[in-house]
Amino acid sequence: MTDVELLSARLYKLEQRFRWMKRSAILFGILVTAGTAMAQFGPELDPFRLLRRPLTQRDAIPKPSVEAEVRSHHFVLVDEKGKDRASLVADGAGTVFLVMFDSAGKTRANLSVSNEGPSLVFYDPSGQQRTIIGSTTLVGSHVNENGVAERAPASSIVFFDKAGKLLWRQP
Repeated sequence: MTDVELLSARLYKLEQRFRWMKRSAILFGILVTAGTAMAQFGPELDPFRLLRRPLTQRDAIPKPSVEAEVRSHHFVLVDEKGKDRASLVADGAGTVFLVMFDSAGKTRANLSVSNEGPSLVFYDPSGQQRTIIGSTTLVGSHVNENGVAERAPASSIVFFDKAGKLLWRQP
């Protein structure tokens, strides 16, 4: 094989490689241009959109609904077993009650606002009232040592024993 034939064979291989590189560069340029155009025009030109699930189905995370206002006559809060644990009620006389229950279903605390004023009542496990803070009608008027009848104050603190007997009150 002569030098001319050897040089001709090498030149032929080099031209083949160059043609392959030129075609690859042209294809790469077309892909970059097409990708840029699709990014500018949005998802309607996406050739793979039919292969993908919509974003709302793929990444759907349930979001809790938040209401601006909820109106009701009675609200009941329940635990994971379905037992009533708290109740918020407005009665026809204008009194509002927030009653909280223990795991056995017994009333343990009662916050109320009535026409006489607000009160907070705590109960023992047997259901007896043990402490009242605020307006109470349980402690009525009494006569002091001078013979003057005193009315129960609009707000007070009252403690009871297990039998429901008055232990202490102020004022």
